[in-house]
Amino acid sequence: MESCRNPNANKLKVGLPHQILQNEKNNFTEDEKKIIGELKQLYLETINLDVKMQREIYNMEKQYEVKHNEIFEKRKKILDDFKKQNHGDSTRNENVSTFWLKVLKASYTEFIGKEDERILSYLSDIRTKHYNDDTVKFVIEFHFDKNDYFKNRVLTKTYILNCVPEADDPLSYDGAEIVRCEGCNIDWKQPHNRDKKDQPTFFDFFSPPTLPDDPEDPNFCDINAILQNDFELGFYLKERVIPKAVIFFTGEIADCQSSDGSETESESDEESDVDGEEESSNGNK
Repeated sequence: MESCRNPNANKLKVGLPHQILQNEKNNFTEDEKKIIGELKQLYLETINLDVKMQREIYNMEKQYEVKHNEIFEKRKKILDDFKKQNHGDSTRNENVSTFWLKVLKASYTEFIGKEDERILSYLSDIRTKHYNDDTVKFVIEFHFDKNDYFKNRVLTKTYILNCVPEADDPLSYDGAEIVRCEGCNIDWKQPHNRDKKDQPTFFDFFSPPTLPDDPEDPNFCDINAILQNDFELGFYLKERVIPKAVIFFTGEIADCQSSDGSETESESDEESDVDGEEESSNGNK
């Protein structure tokens, strides 16, 4: 997972052993508390090491981004050439001209309606960009051919990461994590067609809700759940869907968020059928 370039993350500081343990309710002896404090200091060293390692991994990922994009550019050229040569003559079920639409339908677990499908048929590419300067983040870019729906040629979704342990509780650090996401403004050519707020649409992805500052807010839990799902989807698109697009298109890979469950349910159903057949067979004897 990504980590940030933060000069203060090179060495975290924590209080002395007796300060770490002063609020703990336990029956440890003073000698045991001293040992526990020393062990926690060692644990803190592993956290420092992990932060440094993750930062180096992120920098390497950023370095290889150029090489990945060279490959993805070849992929885009192949798809663009196919569209120019065929002009949508291939069948709807196996239409390489709408490659990314089918990839999203095979991998995206949220709602994609018929109107969304018509718009997403103009989707020509999906890429990611990594940033590791002041703020660590990655941006997912959805590139569109010119269309009758909106003026944007690129729609973006930005995911901001926190990769520094909390100063007042560094031992609770459990790795870098997405803490915020930002969508983009869609310049619809016919905005009146997008007023049906009660109907979910794929393009809600670009308008994430804002989490209330107050955890006691009645909407906090619901919005937090929506955002957690959004964060998982962002990593999923970046790590799996974009690089593995062709095998999503062919159906050789299933949605990782549902395939395991489906396989388990399928296996359970098969076992139930077998059991039922055996009982029926035994009953007829």
